[in-house]
Amino acid sequence: MRQLILAVLVLALTGCGAARNQVPDTRFYTLEYDSPVVEGERTEAVIGLSRFGAAPEFGSPAMVYRDLSFGRQQYTYHQWRAAPQVLAADYLRRDMQASGLFLAVAGPGSALPVTHRLEGMVEEWMEVDGEDGWQATAELTVTLLDLRAEAVPDLVLFQRTYRASEPSAKKNPGSVVEAMSRVMRILSERIIADVHAATRE
Repeated sequence: MRQLILAVLVLALTGCGAARNQVPDTRFYTLEYDSPVVEGERTEAVIGLSRFGAAPEFGSPAMVYRDLSFGRQQYTYHQWRAAPQVLAADYLRRDMQASGLFLAVAGPGSALPVTHRLEGMVEEWMEVDGEDGWQATAELTVTLLDLRAEAVPDLVLFQRTYRASEPSAKKNPGSVVEAMSRVMRILSERIIADVHAATRE
């Protein structure tokens, strides 16, 4: 009888261990795309990017998706490598540097003296599930400041909201990340063009 009880306990413990081993690993994602090409002559502007903010529901690395009109869910085993506001600011900085349209571009914490500062806010960054397919959608609000201005009314050159959506090839998080990469490239190109135009004036 004692041997039977021991055998049952061993099987139970082995089963628990197997169940724990079946928990899937968390997958982490980031953006991947080539920097957009924006035509124009280089300005003498030195752009400093501030740390971007984010709406409360998008302020963490969680991958958020909307499956209902007012529903917001998040994946358990799929996450962004960094929070959306960090990704957006870093890729925008990279793209602005790659454009060659500015004398220099500095990220948060840089000691480089800057002539203009770009502030940003991630208003939306999520997967949108629909009957016809899934989409990646993002919305960024950016504010460009001229730090050389002597009066407050001249400090703000513009504040604009940029939004874009791209379809996901498949209904899975990896395909949504590919679509979000295209979204970020579109937003980055628009923002760079507007910042360049504003710093030329």
